[in-house]
Amino acid sequence: MSDVSSILSSSEAYYDPSQDVPSIVPEGMYKAYATKLNEREVIVRSQYVADVFNIDFEIADENKGESVEIDGKAVDKSAFSGKKVSSKGFFRFKKPDPQNPLHDGLEMNTKNNKSYMELLNSFSIETEEDKDGRYFLPHINESDIEGRPVVLEIVHEHWTNTEGNDMVTPKAKSIYEWEGQAKKKEEVPF
Repeated sequence: MSDVSSILSSSEAYYDPSQDVPSIVPEGMYKAYATKLNEREVIVRSQYVADVFNIDFEIADENKGESVEIDGKAVDKSAFSGKKVSSKGFFRFKKPDPQNPLHDGLEMNTKNNKSYMELLNSFSIETEEDKDGRYFLPHINESDIEGRPVVLEIVHEHWTNTEGNDMVTPKAKSIYEWEGQAKKKEEVPF
């Protein structure tokens, strides 16, 4: 058993219950910054071709002072600052490329591009309306979104891993414009 003198001479260690929060970001609305963009092309229902965009975000320090309820107790959202969250996929249905044999027999699907249009709006990326009332949807790149401030609606996605364990992953279901907030500047590593 330790005596007082050995305790005082050892390195300090504490347990702070106020810092004991779940490692998974709870569901709710959070301010965040976009950090990364992943894109892939998919064939949907053997009928359409689309680019799917998944975006990674970092929960912002600016959530400090806002709380979320966890197990009946209010926890400041700043406890989740710096945590990474990915979006659900945003589909950009596009015109099939006649030069690409994988696109043979596929057709255009403009009616299902609403969520991509909303994604562009959340990042303040301008679209142009043509004379027929259609909107041109530009292809986004990582440089278009990196460091951009947004408000995320985070939901929990439940799934089962290969070992049969139930898992939970926080996902950004919806992305909204964070009005009045400046783009996060890239930090210099020195």
